[in-house]
Amino acid sequence: MNYRKANRRAASILQDPERLQKLLASSIKKIRQLRKDTEGADSLKHTVSTLNRMVRAYINGEYSKVPWKSLLLITTGILYFVSPLDLIPDFIPVLGYLDDITILIWIFKSLKSEIESFEEWEATFAKPID
Repeated sequence: MNYRKANRRAASILQDPERLQKLLASSIKKIRQLRKDTEGADSLKHTVSTLNRMVRAYINGEYSKVPWKSLLLITTGILYFVSPLDLIPDFIPVLGYLDDITILIWIFKSLKSEIESFEEWEATFAKPID
């Protein structure tokens, strides 16, 4: 799946809470399936978990300081991560998650201040949601 196609699908998914919940659940399942020896696994798990919590807090009405454009970017990244057939298919040993990691880290860095604000809010006010 290319990024543009993922972006269009993400916009559709954001309009459907049930599909969004399924996407988040799929990403959690995929994180749990990652082998510990996968290159960048810890970083990938942290990034995806944080982005999941941020979207979940938003859709649950607990955290509303996420602009639509940022939600779209996050959802696109999660969708790309969940898709097994992306630029480098996930079944290819070692390299399979390289494109996923690259895109998710880019999103994480692009939204750094928004994610830091979310994490501050989460540490202070949030009930654990993961």
